[in-house]
Amino acid sequence: MILFRYLVREVLLTLTAVSAVLLLIILGGRFIGLFQDVAEGSLSLDFLWTLLLLQFPSVLELILPLGFFLSVMLTYGRLYQENEMGVLMACGFSPNRLLSYTLMTGLLVASVVASFSLWLTPWSESRVAQILEEQKQRVDFSTIKPGRFQEFSGGQVVYTEELTDSNTRMHTVFLSQEITGDDGQKRTAVFKAEQGYQYLDATTGSRYLVLENGSRTEGRAGSGDFSLLTFGRYAVRMSERKAATISYKVRQMPTSAVWNSDKVEHQAAFQWRISLPLMVIVVTMIAVPLSYVRPRQGRFAKLFPAIFLHIFYLSGLISVQGMIEKGKLDPAVGLWVVHGVFLMIAAYLLLKEPVANMFKSSGLRGQEV
Repeated sequence: MILFRYLVREVLLTLTAVSAVLLLIILGGRFIGLFQDVAEGSLSLDFLWTLLLLQFPSVLELILPLGFFLSVMLTYGRLYQENEMGVLMACGFSPNRLLSYTLMTGLLVASVVASFSLWLTPWSESRVAQILEEQKQRVDFSTIKPGRFQEFSGGQVVYTEELTDSNTRMHTVFLSQEITGDDGQKRTAVFKAEQGYQYLDATTGSRYLVLENGSRTEGRAGSGDFSLLTFGRYAVRMSERKAATISYKVRQMPTSAVWNSDKVEHQAAFQWRISLPLMVIVVTMIAVPLSYVRPRQGRFAKLFPAIFLHIFYLSGLISVQGMIEKGKLDPAVGLWVVHGVFLMIAAYLLLKEPVANMFKSSGLRGQEV
């Protein structure tokens, strides 16, 4: 039990370090993309950190299988390089026990991945869809940037030279909107005001742009029929509360909704969610024989081939999932064929160079127990 705790601790510590690095790299790229949306005014700054936080489950469900694969290889590679595995074998540590200990740790990681792929990731993806739909449904002036014409829903265009009072008050405001006249024809209303601010009607949920000390010009392009109005204060309704209708994609649907569904897209999605935790078990069986290195070989000797092997595994799952969705492959065959191929690779590696032979070739011959 002491040895089990030692191996688990070393593997999980390495897993934490590897996963943290991969997480920072991937989330860093996604943060840049979201920040660009904020800079362009298409996303409110209020949603930036929420959307970034909701990226964690979808990223971790892909990172953890690779991270565990690499952590097993790095940890055991160090033990081989420093002859610790040889010492363990000499003390009666069975090769089969090494594999069973690693699989037990793999089951723990697989259960975490399953919680992401089966529950947390679909939930977070649906929350992202809700937030983006909410962003579309409302006009949020926190996205307005000074010195830039910005278009909102309904063809409304807003411009301001300056924002003050924590970006709540606009100075030198221009607003253009399309309206329907009494005769049913489209007309253009242009507002120019010294100042403006946003007002939300708590009763109706409508948002208004309140303009102060300005003028309103209304007319139809190509005609001389124009009217001019000056005002001290004028409220322009920018949006009204509407019942949001969100069309969820398959990846945003809960697992209970795709379970036993007859649609091939749902079957492919369900198999994908099951495949990620299953992938952890398969790569564990591959990592144990691949982790063996000679003391002078270096523990990174097989790392890059192993990474490419994992990439082929993941790419195969993605490709087959696409084939199922397009109706080119029977869902009954599905992603299981990819797992079967890599299970055979794992069996080949274990049988070609059994763990017992690895121990013996390390220079210390132990006695069987």
